[in-house]
Amino acid sequence: MSSNNNNNGVNNNWFLTHIDYEGEGRAEFENPKGYIEGRVKIYFDEFGNSSIEMNVAKYHTEQPLSFNCIEFFNADPAEEEGSFSSTNRFGSNPCKSLTVNTPDGTYSAQGSIVYNPISSLGGDNTRVEFYLVPSYFDNINAELPKYWVFPIFNLISDFTQLNSQLDCHPLRILPRLDDAENTTWTPLFRKLFFNIHRLIVFDFKGTKGFIQQLLDFKERKKNLYSGQVQRTITAVMVGEVGSESIDIDKVTNWLPFGLLPLLSLATGSEVGIPWIEFRDANGGLVRRIHKRFGQPKFSIGHTTISEQYNQGTGYLLTGAQSSTPYGKEPLGSVIFDLVQSSSHSLTIEDKLNKICRAFDYLCQHYKLDTQNLLLGLDDDYKEFVKKTLRSAAQDIRSVAQAASDSGQSKLLNKIADKTINSSNIDRDFGLAVTDLLKHLGLHDADIIDAYYQSNPRADGRTHWSSVLSRYRGIAVHTGDFSFQEKTYDIHDVVRITYHLYDILVRIVFKMLGYDRTYQPIIINQTSQPVDWVKADLQASELWY
Repeated sequence: MSSNNNNNGVNNNWFLTHIDYEGEGRAEFENPKGYIEGRVKIYFDEFGNSSIEMNVAKYHTEQPLSFNCIEFFNADPAEEEGSFSSTNRFGSNPCKSLTVNTPDGTYSAQGSIVYNPISSLGGDNTRVEFYLVPSYFDNINAELPKYWVFPIFNLISDFTQLNSQLDCHPLRILPRLDDAENTTWTPLFRKLFFNIHRLIVFDFKGTKGFIQQLLDFKERKKNLYSGQVQRTITAVMVGEVGSESIDIDKVTNWLPFGLLPLLSLATGSEVGIPWIEFRDANGGLVRRIHKRFGQPKFSIGHTTISEQYNQGTGYLLTGAQSSTPYGKEPLGSVIFDLVQSSSHSLTIEDKLNKICRAFDYLCQHYKLDTQNLLLGLDDDYKEFVKKTLRSAAQDIRSVAQAASDSGQSKLLNKIADKTINSSNIDRDFGLAVTDLLKHLGLHDADIIDAYYQSNPRADGRTHWSSVLSRYRGIAVHTGDFSFQEKTYDIHDVVRITYHLYDILVRIVFKMLGYDRTYQPIIINQTSQPVDWVKADLQASELWY
């Protein structure tokens, strides 16, 4: 049975921020084969917590038991003198399924289910805790699915869009009116309400989707910013299912999980989802999928897209879906580190470390992380080096083949592989980054190099790439710039860290085909096009 949503003053007419199921359940086990039955209570809340617990009323096994439930929960019980004894591996009998029948529908989980028998050891009050695995709840009166719903953790954004097509959508969140007031949602009243509670609108598979904040969004935002909670549901994201399957093993192939990192990028705070819902044409629940989709902790970061400026979030979500990098690596890893690097809670060393790691991913993706030393040689020397390395590798492999110790043989073969490619070396970080910018048509490196020529640095470094390599080495290997000892200029380190962050944002937007404006971290209270850094831009515009 699902609970009514009345916490924190929310009184929505369909969406629940916490879920309760309760009914008679049955869990099946493999070794020894059998099952347990009893009353099961299941709970999922808006903070990412869950609990599944059965009060065991009955158990059955195919083989005789000597110690009641104690023995049943042990895999491969030992036989001694015609009877079975405990192997002291309590809770090791594999559980392969859990089914709970409730008045509203059925909760089901299959696979390897982790559990823990608790309370009395095999007595009348035995309880079993089950831990969350991919599972689902099917409504007993389910119709055909038409919409998917993502409840979203930690999404803090402005909602500024109006769309008359969505005013009558069955999954728009409305306050429940008091029947005693004899008030109904007339078209005019509905329109006035939606003029205040606006949306983020995007396209998905040729139809309109939307994100709407919960009715008590301001209170939830306040709780996140004050640190009262680490995560909470703040909004719902809705789209159409179309002809896709809602089977638990197929939804990952088509649901737009790739849009969640983009929301994190736009807002500066990592978002996530606690579960997935599928609903029918009238908004009725069809299926709810429960799985660990990640539980991000809220942290205030840099907002790259402000809905007040350009309503660009929905535009980003729509356009990104048709871009080549969408939903693929390294984009996900780059965005993850990029979002985390803007967190106000991190030190400048941690920020720079994450930013450098994101650049490493991109340089590897574009094959700029290694340098082939052969490219600088004349053809005769090049052929001589290749021949020599091949010969050395063959000699090493011959020794590896003759080695009697398999471990030594594996190491020798690895060395032979390295020998063949020994002319390829890891690139200097700064040079790899500047080559990446050149490859993508970005002018930042040239602008800063020109600035350093006319404004020499105190450390004597004349190229931006050299500074990047030096700072990256400190952030990654020592993690301390020793600002108190004035070894490094804190203003310079902060400047370069934020500049690199801004470059990463522009690169990601460029990869996703986003061509509207965004909010650069290095320019306060302004909005700029993604390609605002032109070749003739002054270094002062980049905070130098």
